[in-house]
Amino acid sequence: MSSIRLKNLGYGPTEGWTSSAIQGFIVTDAATIGGDMMGQTATQMGISYDDAVKEFIAYLREYRSFSPLTVRAYGVDMRMLRQFLEERLGRVPCPNEITREMIVQFGVSLKGAAPLTLRRKYACISSFFGFLQDMGYATSNPARRLPLPKVSQPVPVCLTEEMAQALIAAADKPWYKALIVLLLSTGIRRGEAVAITLDDLDLDNCQVLIRGKGGKQRVVPLTEQAVEAIQAYLPHRTKTRDRHLFVSAYGGHPIQGRVVNAMLATTIRKAGLEGQGITPHKLRHTFATHLIRNGVDVRTVQELLGHADIQTTARYLHSDTRTKQAAVGKLNGLLGGSSEAAAEPIASGDVSEDVLPAAGERIAAP
Repeated sequence: MSSIRLKNLGYGPTEGWTSSAIQGFIVTDAATIGGDMMGQTATQMGISYDDAVKEFIAYLREYRSFSPLTVRAYGVDMRMLRQFLEERLGRVPCPNEITREMIVQFGVSLKGAAPLTLRRKYACISSFFGFLQDMGYATSNPARRLPLPKVSQPVPVCLTEEMAQALIAAADKPWYKALIVLLLSTGIRRGEAVAITLDDLDLDNCQVLIRGKGGKQRVVPLTEQAVEAIQAYLPHRTKTRDRHLFVSAYGGHPIQGRVVNAMLATTIRKAGLEGQGITPHKLRHTFATHLIRNGVDVRTVQELLGHADIQTTARYLHSDTRTKQAAVGKLNGLLGGSSEAAAEPIASGDVSEDVLPAAGERIAAP
């Protein structure tokens, strides 16, 4: 039995591919296809939509090391496209039959979808066809450079110092306080916080290893308050063989994101901060905004947050109203006023409207 091995982006088994992933990119039983087709490429033979998606998802999971949530979201997007095409055509087409017009029509069919949602789905489809091109299954990418809906860039909002302190004071359980202080003082994502293990902690040197998106790792400093809160929590941590820092009281299993949401909601009620739109990601915004406000350069903030693109971090430059007002106030001397008085920072209670959390604000993409 002969086989046709497809190119695998130039990476051998020792460079990131598992044996199962390699097997997924091999076309077996080539002899049954016919001798006249032995020299033909996989593009000419065609691969079914379902098989292509299966290999794409395996590629994201095993080679690209995408998070389970991202892999799941891509899978949902590809199933939605499949359903749309099947309803329109009466069958599921092979990938090389899908045209640019079909993909645009799919986007139009998603009535009511937020611009960011549509952009993400288009990006998923484009990545799918890019993968097929790399693997030799397709010669073009019909999803490349599609017309994209405009997306507004909302200015991140954050908690005031008083709100943050009230939230910490209302955390009446050791693990509540440890997690809230950790989120506020490191700016890590909710998923990154629940993934921390005891081995990641270096309390003697006040730092923690964070595993971010795409398997990227970074070391984040811990404040004195964070170290103290973690040390106070550890004696109360459920005895378990699991090495995660935050584990459930019953069973000692790692806590999940929804548990963090429930904990934060309980603490918010006790702090009297309901209706402020406070979420785990809002604590991340608070961390970044306060660093910018206190003169930390944007590149350092980018590294602490684990942002791949500095433009994502640059949003916090626009949210720092206090610093901008103090800077502009220095022009009063030029205009005949008192520059010293105008340059004074705004009192902590006098926060301008674009710094206050919006009620019911959705969690931004991490």
